[in-house]
Amino acid sequence: MNTKIEKLLANNPNPVLSVDKDGTVLYSNESSEPLLQEWGTKIGEKLPSSIEDLVLKTISWNSPETKEVRVGKRVYRINFQPLSEEECVNIYGFDISDREDLEEKLWECEEKYCSIVETANEGIWITDTEAVTTFVNQRMAEMLGYTTEEMIGKSAFDFVDKDDMESSFTRIKSQQEGIKEKGYEMKFCRKDGSIVWSLVNSTPLLDAEGKHTGNMSMYSDITQCKKAEKELKRTNEELEKWNQETINERQRLYNLLDTLPAMIILLTSDYHVAFANRRFRKRFGDPGGRHCYEYYFGFTRPCEFCESHKVLETGQPHHWEVSGPDGSVYDAYNLPFTDVDGSPMILEMDIDVTEQKKAEERLQESEERYRNIVETANEGISIIDAEERITFVNKQVEDMFGYSSEELIGRSMWDFLSDESKAVIKHVFSKKGKNINESLEIKFIRKDGFPLWTHTNSKSIFDKDGKFLGTLNLHTDITKRKEVEEALRNFEIARKKEIHHRIKNNLQVISSLLDLQAEKFRNRKIINESEVLEAFRESQDRVKSMALIHEELYKGEELDKLNFSLYIKELADALFVTYKIGNADVSLNMDLEENILLDMDTAIPLGIIVNELVSNSLKYAFPDRENGEIQIKFHKKGENGSIIEESKNEGYKSTSFILTISDNGVGISEDLDIKELDSLGLQLVTFLVDQLDGELELKKSNGTEFIIKFSVVEKNNHASASAPHLIK
Repeated sequence: MNTKIEKLLANNPNPVLSVDKDGTVLYSNESSEPLLQEWGTKIGEKLPSSIEDLVLKTISWNSPETKEVRVGKRVYRINFQPLSEEECVNIYGFDISDREDLEEKLWECEEKYCSIVETANEGIWITDTEAVTTFVNQRMAEMLGYTTEEMIGKSAFDFVDKDDMESSFTRIKSQQEGIKEKGYEMKFCRKDGSIVWSLVNSTPLLDAEGKHTGNMSMYSDITQCKKAEKELKRTNEELEKWNQETINERQRLYNLLDTLPAMIILLTSDYHVAFANRRFRKRFGDPGGRHCYEYYFGFTRPCEFCESHKVLETGQPHHWEVSGPDGSVYDAYNLPFTDVDGSPMILEMDIDVTEQKKAEERLQESEERYRNIVETANEGISIIDAEERITFVNKQVEDMFGYSSEELIGRSMWDFLSDESKAVIKHVFSKKGKNINESLEIKFIRKDGFPLWTHTNSKSIFDKDGKFLGTLNLHTDITKRKEVEEALRNFEIARKKEIHHRIKNNLQVISSLLDLQAEKFRNRKIINESEVLEAFRESQDRVKSMALIHEELYKGEELDKLNFSLYIKELADALFVTYKIGNADVSLNMDLEENILLDMDTAIPLGIIVNELVSNSLKYAFPDRENGEIQIKFHKKGENGSIIEESKNEGYKSTSFILTISDNGVGISEDLDIKELDSLGLQLVTFLVDQLDGELELKKSNGTEFIIKFSVVEKNNHASASAPHLIK
């Protein structure tokens, strides 16, 4: 060969060989040594048969041939060039190892990127310039109830809800002008016709020349958030209703206090008069929101002699004596009181001991591409290898679990699972070697020991040969949602229990206060023979009848309805214990239909009616009698059951009832009209019967018999009277 050519070939970094037609190596440069060693030959010796065959083929066909040869970790592309005149072949080698590595890394990167796209909690949707779908990921298709094949090729407008159609056209035009749209909400129609709400971020796609080629959008399903907003609105409405019920209950309390034969006043901790009953206002005038020292005495600062504040200091009832501005002397009974908003208050009952006034109390209730996505994602992202060890976590996982990445990576995933979730995960990992694609709610244990609930999407990771490498997992923290769901379940039960408990306790406070005041006068002859003690006892019985209703509701499973049949039995037994009629043997005969359920607005006035009529019989029906009988009957109206009629309001039913209370005592004179009697108890009975829109019939033969007929309106098995209120 020419010396210059030989020098050029010798310095060539790529292998160069010359082989004659029988496969004997005629020449090789230094770079060819790895190939000769791989083929087990040298200059002057023949090539392996497989290579020799290619040499013969090249000469015979007078056409170049190419072959890839791996030498250790290097890969060469070998070109066989025929020299027909010289009947030999030149072999040129090119090292293509770096290209192979690059292709493998590119494949791995694309595989990871595809895994993230397919396991993302967000839907990903790519459209062309005409809004025709060119790509959707699995999550996007699942959100709308379609397969990816069903969506690709269709216009995006085929899936948009009609209410959002106009705004969607406007946004498409903006995106065609290169404008990004972020954080807007859209409604779509699922395949089954239901609505799905999405939070959308859209980016226009531009080619190298800046021309618009389509749009890529990411969609987060916020349907549950919308439902939660609706549920929160409903809860707020119920809370507002509860506040209104509290106001109404407070007003009923004020109405009741207005009927008590004592002066009642309610003070705040800074001595403002929150309420004064009718007797108090009659004596001292309307308080007008003034302080008690302004209201009573016209002072500009608290009275030095005042002892009302002691109940706030001790939390115990306090009794003291005070002289009024008109020179009258009052027994003041102060009780600690808690308002419905939790603020401390003072309930004061003042009795004019000069005139022996009656007192009653009141009621209260009371890697570049994917790493940026991973590290900035709102979801926690983790990778678990085939040995179930954690190999990667992003910053969000660290924040969610309370561990650093160093504390997590390398540890078994089982170290962080709650016992109840381990069985579920064990089932998922039993699919090793298969394509795992699961969406689960999993309970983990944080570093601080508190539970962490996540919505986790898991997808298998395989290498290019199909070997299972582990799983890619996306975690969304749903702990707050779990806590809210549990709180909402418990809230309604606890709220109603607390209402009945507070009302019962405050009614018992009123009853105790009346009992304390009555005790003061019980041993005074002039008082004992008057109607004062009787008024106290009657008021106490009325309060007890209402307290018994709230006690039964608090103890029972039904918080809105009372088993009135059982209530009548307990109330009548209590009245028989209260009124002991000398040596008279008075029996009680009750005929009550079982399991009649009434709501509070019906039960309270009806309970007071039973209290008044039974106590009236016990007090007046059997003077100088050795025996007697009181009968109570309570049934739905009808001979063979109840009469239930359709109400005028759709979805409601009206049920009629008959309550009969009778005795075989001395009776009432035929000439007396019940409406003209000056008895407070019987006046209260007629008032409450009218309040129930009922009818009252009095029979005076063979003793006394009261027949009360009324109706209630039912919806979904809940009974209520037509707009009853206790006192107005």
